[in-house]
Amino acid sequence: MVEINLTKIVSTVFLSFMFYNFFQLYKLFTPELCADTDPDSNCYSPIIRPNSEGLFDLLQLRVYFSTKRDSLETLVTTVENVQIADAFQKELKVKIPSSVAKDGYLYAHTILLPHGFEDRNPMSAPWKVHVAAPMIVFQEPVAKTFQLLGEDEAVVEKPKKAKKVVELAAHFRTVLPVRIVSESSRFVKTKVSGELADFLTVQRQDQYLPIMFVDEMSMRSKHLFELADFQKSVNLTINYEPTSVAKLLLLTSTARSTQQLMRHGFKDKDIDELRGLFTETSIVLLMITFFVSTLHLLFDALAFKNDISFWKGRKSMVGLSTKTLLWRCFSQTIIFFYLFDQETSLLVLIPSGIATVIEYWKVTIAYKVSISWRGIKFGKHSAEEDETDSIDAQAMKYLSILLVPLVIGGAVYSLLYVPHKSWRSWLLETSANGVYAFGFLFMLPQLFVNYKLKSVAHLPWRAFMYKAFNTFIDDLFAFIITMPTAHRMACFRDDIVFLVYLYQRWLYPVDYTRINEFGEGGEDKKKKDSEVVDSEEKGEVQEKEMKETAEIPGAPRRRTAKKAT
Repeated sequence: MVEINLTKIVSTVFLSFMFYNFFQLYKLFTPELCADTDPDSNCYSPIIRPNSEGLFDLLQLRVYFSTKRDSLETLVTTVENVQIADAFQKELKVKIPSSVAKDGYLYAHTILLPHGFEDRNPMSAPWKVHVAAPMIVFQEPVAKTFQLLGEDEAVVEKPKKAKKVVELAAHFRTVLPVRIVSESSRFVKTKVSGELADFLTVQRQDQYLPIMFVDEMSMRSKHLFELADFQKSVNLTINYEPTSVAKLLLLTSTARSTQQLMRHGFKDKDIDELRGLFTETSIVLLMITFFVSTLHLLFDALAFKNDISFWKGRKSMVGLSTKTLLWRCFSQTIIFFYLFDQETSLLVLIPSGIATVIEYWKVTIAYKVSISWRGIKFGKHSAEEDETDSIDAQAMKYLSILLVPLVIGGAVYSLLYVPHKSWRSWLLETSANGVYAFGFLFMLPQLFVNYKLKSVAHLPWRAFMYKAFNTFIDDLFAFIITMPTAHRMACFRDDIVFLVYLYQRWLYPVDYTRINEFGEGGEDKKKKDSEVVDSEEKGEVQEKEMKETAEIPGAPRRRTAKKAT
């Protein structure tokens, strides 16, 4: 019979809910199309269609700069012979008005025209597609770095002092991402969604012009250039790529969602990571990432549940390395403040903060800390726990001999040759690099304890397996989400430690006589089982005697007292 528990129910409901959402998203981003037999009167048809080789008629693309959204001022460039199916990139140097750095008004007007159109006024063309996008955003200036022990410190000290009050600076978007839908689809008139209708320019005979838009999701923070007060010219890259209707709807819907997030307090830095996830990742890998992300959330929840359950009922620390717990608590604190100093995405920072709080809670259980109005008290360890502590201290002694010179050497090298924003930044980065580079060594005491005790039965294997699955999922996120290189390498470091733990689990069979996570030994369990068996046998003997007595004629029977009325 299949055992049904809360974990299976939650997992099934969660995965069913996510699959339902994926199906709804697929229906939302794939509009219903007309069949070949449907009449043209019921459909919107493209005015430009590809030939048998998949090539479209050539077009012309113009880009204008203007300080107003509703007028054209300066022609920046004209791109002839534009083939919708072929991507291209054009780099040029453009002049900008001197007032842009102060008032922040500059728009790029992208206009798609028929091939060979020569009139200077694009508005007189037989047909045109016009899109305007702002090119100036205001953000905090990037903090400067310098050598803490060097000659350059005095040079940058003045601007560093002047940043007590942070002022927003005008930044120019150096990349203009232009996208045109390369699908010649016929849409059912009555099934066109409002999101798609915003991009359809329908002319006579129910024909729509090419769908062109400026991809705001591709305008990343790394493409911003801080403008000086008297900036006269900047570099501009026009990046064109063909796209599909599904990706058009996905990007525009995500762009609106990011605007809502910013209204609720999210910074542009956090939104920028989301932009990169949608624009710099292939659609297949993006769908895989969505699915894997749901599994990551599920495993996180299950690992959290089992980890809390394991430590909540913990009575003994036999077989568990308290030094490893202390190190995890310290290292998780350092990593959290380092990620915060590096302005890492909230996708990474928030889980790190939660993990830090949990590690502190584990330390209080490991050292049997009790807090009352009288103060803080530490409990005493048993003889078996003292044995584990002695093995743990032996492992830490060997590690200290190796670690201390490496950490000191790395800190001195970073101080002399690596630029930093401040002394606090150097301290956090040096500590974090020490944690990332040598942190796996502090996982060795637990491996050493397992080796000495020849057992792994004391470990929380269920929570450990959920965390191990998430470790491999983190390997995928390490290539997608922007994070410090040291944090990315730490994801692969955990894989090695996990494989070593698996090897120890295979090498040392489970010893049922050892203390379990509830502080009970195998002998205690046998004793409880024997008591249960004895009581059951005693009950069966009594019941048999009663039956035999009832079968003998004239035998006295046990009477029961009647209830008084």
